[in-house]
Amino acid sequence: MNLFSYQLLTTLAMPFIAYSGWKRCRKHQKQQLQNPDLPEIPDCFRSRFGFNRQNYQTDGIWIHAVSVGETRSIFPLLSALKKQYPNLPLTVTNGSTQGALQALQFSPVAIQHQMLPYDYPFAIKRFLHQIKPKLVIMVETEIWPNLYQACKKQNIPVILINARLKESSFKAYQKWGGKLIANALNQTQFISAQFATDAEHFKALGAEESKIKTLGNLKFDLNIAEDLSDRAHNWKQQNQLLERPIWVAASTHAHPIHSENKASEEQLILDAHQELLKSQPNALLILVPRHADRFQPVADLLSENSLIWQQRSQSNEVKTDTQVYLADSVGELMLWFSVADIAFIGGSLVPFGGHNILEPAALNKPVLSGPNYQNLAALFEPFVNQEGVKIVDNSHELAQTLEQLITHKSQANKLANQGYKCFAQQTGAVDRTLQALKPYLEPYLEPHLES
Repeated sequence: MNLFSYQLLTTLAMPFIAYSGWKRCRKHQKQQLQNPDLPEIPDCFRSRFGFNRQNYQTDGIWIHAVSVGETRSIFPLLSALKKQYPNLPLTVTNGSTQGALQALQFSPVAIQHQMLPYDYPFAIKRFLHQIKPKLVIMVETEIWPNLYQACKKQNIPVILINARLKESSFKAYQKWGGKLIANALNQTQFISAQFATDAEHFKALGAEESKIKTLGNLKFDLNIAEDLSDRAHNWKQQNQLLERPIWVAASTHAHPIHSENKASEEQLILDAHQELLKSQPNALLILVPRHADRFQPVADLLSENSLIWQQRSQSNEVKTDTQVYLADSVGELMLWFSVADIAFIGGSLVPFGGHNILEPAALNKPVLSGPNYQNLAALFEPFVNQEGVKIVDNSHELAQTLEQLITHKSQANKLANQGYKCFAQQTGAVDRTLQALKPYLEPYLEPHLES
């Protein structure tokens, strides 16, 4: 495919793209009416076409992250950039409303924000004129040919950081991308790959070898709140949970194949918990669906089961007989990991492809995952090889493993320690990334900061 064909196809698809974007923004508006604590996403739909009523500071750094995980991964980088280059405004864009909520609610520093303009030349041109960035940083697998081309024409350097290509994306780009993807990749100043496998994938897609660096995964450089442990202990104490075994099932999904015969991951989790309760009747499950729009369907599922359950949005007080606590809140995942004795990471008992296991590993918690972690195979590999994560094949094996770890503390501690050791060996990506960005940002240092 070439650029002309890409532009023709995306133009023809504009009504469908626009409708999809409008639906997502409309859904957020409805959620905001139900939950006034959710922030507004300014010009959520209009901004996808470059129309925005905000008055932006210009001549700064534009950083784009798609959704929740990518957005959280850039928080340490945002803090470091603000510290080193305080005179440069930071603009963050997102491709999903969930990512936008993360940025707007939890960014560690002041940012300008809007949704990413769709990859149409007129929309990109309008947004670039609004913010006039000195540098554009794209996170993970964000390859937008018109955006890259526009930046090239305006001499705005583009850098792809924390770059990764899961196997399915790599094969799709190989099949359909052709010169279009190769040209876009070579319009970047450099590509910072997470792992050697990712670097090889970008090279195979046509990126010049000289442009590819392997700097590690930003997600390993977590900012853990100093009071997190105290808050977790206080929450458990207030709810009389200090003596109860607690496990968290985080980032759970519906089954990606929509069928009455395909159980959701939450149902598989509940099956495991019911089995666990036979030997550990006092066990508490904290259930955290991946996406906020699934909070209500999961609540409906819990109502259909025989388990005693509560939801976070209704009460922060856990009753003594509660067996499942539905954490239908945003931004509290690290608290639930800190509270729990064992963490299971979802998207892995159903064929979704897995999710990030780093946060519970960083908190020295035993980490469990299902077998479907193919989207993060490079991240999982060292953990699997060093026995820093336990892979369970089904809900029955999950229940058995939970019972084993609860009963035998030494096994739980060994798994947790191996996971933490593996995590600690791979930190430092933020510093390496900052060093690689330095040549593009040094000219904009304030005089008194130069040394």
